Amino acid sequence: MNERLKAYMDKQHDKLTNDLTTAFQLPVFVDEIAEDEIPEGDYHYFLIVYGDIEGTGEGAAKQEVYVVYVTEKNPKVEENTMDIIAIGNRVPGFEFYRTVKERYRENDTDNYVDQVTIIFRRLIKYDS
Repeated sequence: MNERLKAYMDKQHDKLTNDLTTAFQLPVFVDEIAEDEIPEGDYHYFLIVYGDIEGTGEGAAKQEVYVVYVTEKNPKVEENTMDIIAIGNRVPGFEFYRTVKERYRENDTDNYVDQVTIIFRRLIKYDS
């Protein structure tokens, strides 16, 4: 059941992951990242999180996809964010929604880590 949809969703995921990796040469994690997987002393990576699925009508739903961009000592956060938006918009079925930018101070230092969550929405049509 829904085999065509599953294959389509896999293609979307593969395109997003591959395009981010190719463009930025950074590790990409999905749904969660273990503390020991964070590159030592280097806060530069992506985390893709798939949100809840919400029904929109008979045989259709929507889902938010969060691309979390974590970077430190990076004066080009906004420029890179625009590139991430462009990459996400090239994934078939994805549509940019908005961003959420946060900044965290690294333990007792003057270093800051930026975290930008780029939110996309995708429509899902499933067998009902």
